[in-house]
Amino acid sequence: MLGVESGAMALHREVVVLSGQLTGMGREASCTLNALRVSLPGTIVSHFANFNIHHAPRDLPDGEYLMTFDGGMIVFQKHGGVWQALGN
Repeated sequence: MLGVESGAMALHREVVVLSGQLTGMGREASCTLNALRVSLPGTIVSHFANFNIHHAPRDLPDGEYLMTFDGGMIVFQKHGGVWQALGN
């Protein structure tokens, strides 16, 4: 975990491994994703960024998918076998 000063507040950044569920293109699949969690110490405020999908079934067709994880969600696009986060 890294502490980063932001004005008068120190932000904590850590890479976390999350279980996720992909839904789209008529399919549902489980996967693992790595994400950067940025949090404000002493609060319940946190944000996830820099997602990387792992262990998703290779046979999922290209298209748009909704990823749900740890109470959050984000839209991904799979194109040519490569996953790209589009936003939430």
